[in-house]
Amino acid sequence: MPRAPFRPTRTPRGFTLIELLVVIAIIAILIALLVPAVQKVREAAARTQCSNNLKQIGLGCHAYHDANQILPPGYVIKSTNTPSPGWIWSVLILPYVEQAALYQTLNPNLVTPNGPPNTANATTQTPVPVYLCPSDPNANTINVWYANHGKSNYVCSRAVLGPHDDTVTKYKNKKLREITDGTSNTIMVGERDSYRTFGGIWVAARPPGTNQTTACFEGRPGQGMNKPYKQNGPFPPAASEDVFNYAQRLEWSSYHANLVGFCFADGSVHFLQQGTDADPADTWDNSNWATRPSTTYTMQYLFWPDDGRVINANAWE
Repeated sequence: MPRAPFRPTRTPRGFTLIELLVVIAIIAILIALLVPAVQKVREAAARTQCSNNLKQIGLGCHAYHDANQILPPGYVIKSTNTPSPGWIWSVLILPYVEQAALYQTLNPNLVTPNGPPNTANATTQTPVPVYLCPSDPNANTINVWYANHGKSNYVCSRAVLGPHDDTVTKYKNKKLREITDGTSNTIMVGERDSYRTFGGIWVAARPPGTNQTTACFEGRPGQGMNKPYKQNGPFPPAASEDVFNYAQRLEWSSYHANLVGFCFADGSVHFLQQGTDADPADTWDNSNWATRPSTTYTMQYLFWPDDGRVINANAWE
């Protein structure tokens, strides 16, 4: 039998250094293209969830209005008996945002009224998904600056939900028909992150250790949106920070891309550009917070429900 011809074996050739570098460069380019795309998809999903939260909050406020013929009060006040801490608007709408069981566990007394315990407990620390924006970089679900009660990323407009104070008696929780500028032209609830600034809480007003600030439940237009509490941080603020030291505790802010979400008094949801004009002379913690300026600024006009100014819808998306 004839023998098969001899064929020398060939050693497989590996990648050259140049080929390997080219492959690595291609992979790096693909990753560089992919990461922003993934981030955009993630932010789009977060913004959609935030929009849904605001929509549910708006529906909850309107359901409360249907049941009580008035919007929920920002902070429950009964003549001379004002609790500290006391129940706030986001507690009152719990039964209308699918949190009836939590409301029953809290069992708030709204007649005397009483308030939650000064020290947070498992109930007041309960994460309430509808009050948490997924874009907030601070993933903590309790608010260390407000007695460790459960965090909220949504605060109300005091000009719509109140309460009034000793000097400003006009701005209390309103009936929808009292919003004479039109419910579609008036902010009711807006976002606040707990990374640039201090967020809010969903359960109580004026919790201990906060120098009695109402920033835990209300927002104001001030000098605009997304202003860091401090120029150089740290971000988020240290737990030891006293929120009362910073006017920005009362601002509206978010970590959506240059946008802040709002629920208007008609229940619609809009995202305003963070650069929307606001009065540079109006500090957020202005003690005379309900004074109408003679100048024209979009954020101030959207705040007041009865200033006679109607804003063009081009101000928001």
